[in-house]
Amino acid sequence: MSEILLGYEVGTGHPVSIPVRHLCVTGQTQEAGKTTALEAMIHRSGRRAIAFITKRGEKSFESGRKILPYFAERADWEFIESVIEAIMRQKMKFERAWIIRACKGARTLADVRRNLSSLMEKSKRPMDADLYMLLGEYLDKVLPLIAQLPKTSGIQLEHGLNVMDLRSYPEELQMLIVSSSFRWIHERESEVISILPEAWKFAPQGRNTPVTVEVRKLSREGAGLKNFLWVDSQDIAGVEKEILRAAAVWLIGVQREANEIERALKSIPKGIKRPKEGDVPTLQLGQFFVCWGEHVKKVYVQPAWMSGSNALNIAMGTYRAQDFAPPKRRESEDEHLDYKAAYEESQETIRNLTALVEQLQRDLGATRGNSLPAPKSPAPAATKVSAASPGQDEVAMSLEVKRPVIDLTVRKYAIEANDGDQFGRLALLISEGFFDSPKKGEHINKEFIVRGWAAQVGRPSPKNLDMAKLAEYGFIRIVGQGSYQSVPGMKVNVKEVQVA
Repeated sequence: MSEILLGYEVGTGHPVSIPVRHLCVTGQTQEAGKTTALEAMIHRSGRRAIAFITKRGEKSFESGRKILPYFAERADWEFIESVIEAIMRQKMKFERAWIIRACKGARTLADVRRNLSSLMEKSKRPMDADLYMLLGEYLDKVLPLIAQLPKTSGIQLEHGLNVMDLRSYPEELQMLIVSSSFRWIHERESEVISILPEAWKFAPQGRNTPVTVEVRKLSREGAGLKNFLWVDSQDIAGVEKEILRAAAVWLIGVQREANEIERALKSIPKGIKRPKEGDVPTLQLGQFFVCWGEHVKKVYVQPAWMSGSNALNIAMGTYRAQDFAPPKRRESEDEHLDYKAAYEESQETIRNLTALVEQLQRDLGATRGNSLPAPKSPAPAATKVSAASPGQDEVAMSLEVKRPVIDLTVRKYAIEANDGDQFGRLALLISEGFFDSPKKGEHINKEFIVRGWAAQVGRPSPKNLDMAKLAEYGFIRIVGQGSYQSVPGMKVNVKEVQVA
């Protein structure tokens, strides 16, 4: 479809359709109805779309199909620079040359981190060494987070709205995921609508983020492949203006801050009659001033779940939008749940666990020199299916699954050490939280020197620090390339002894 039915003009009831183009929707959160408008336009567009949920407590895009987060490793200097700017929350000044050197020959962020360490060691000028050390520290904030991501080879978009839920990830990681997703769509897809959430945060004016780089490309080049960017932002003051200039369609919802009202109305080209500033604060829920081409209309946007007649009556003033609410789903209703797949998955889990228990019993029997009776096969899962009588659309299914249980005994180690030797000093650093974030050998060396320990035990290095023993005991684990981090949940008891 080249046009989408948006809704009905307020006052006249005339249907209003808009072209499928780059779009920007703005308005107060929870007051304008931006998410409802976006879902309705996607539903009626007949296209595939991708959206992201990024804020705690957010309940937007609940109708969408959930898909896994996607991240692709990159190591080009533009990307690395944008990652560091996003972490620092400020624009790079003169560090680009150092970043370019660190990216030579690298394919992943971990490669760049190793290059920074090598360049720091080889630097002859203190300023160079300090810059490489600082850039490395910034990347150390991101590398452990990437390990949390599920391994996905790409994005599979189905018809309609597809949603990535990123609420459990920190902002730095959200930016990497959104950036990779937009890059995937720009390079591999066509006729996809990409929704940029919280544009003031993900594509801020005046500095780069990993997302800004990709949405610039999408806004400049995407229209040729019918890949369109829809920008969602409560306000437009801090949004990258190059992205906003690409928007051919604008939806302006209710605003009450004077400067933001003025900025929103200035997005309407000169020569077209603009609404008055007093008209914007009085917009009701679901009402927008929509602008495209030479048109400006006040429209009530028809939600995807609402009938056209009800939306028309609201636009005409017969009803209020607050008189209607989306239908509530029954708890048992989930249009995306595949019961057959869930049942087959449970059976596969039972088979795998049964095989594991049988192997453990065989190993135990061989160790004791005797044989054990073969385990009884678990009873198959009981399945009950009941269907309603003809003419009804209600189907109920219940599953009862019996699973084997494995009992595991975990050994706990206690370290008796003092801060007079190297092993005790490492234990002291663990107790003080030094290893709460990943630390490399050079970080440990530096901490030893600062505390005046190096002269007593010799210069520490990863070879003579007894980290392997601490890892075996479960106090330390090795992460990344030769980094050490304390294990969450361990208990630390420190006894102070007075030394005469």
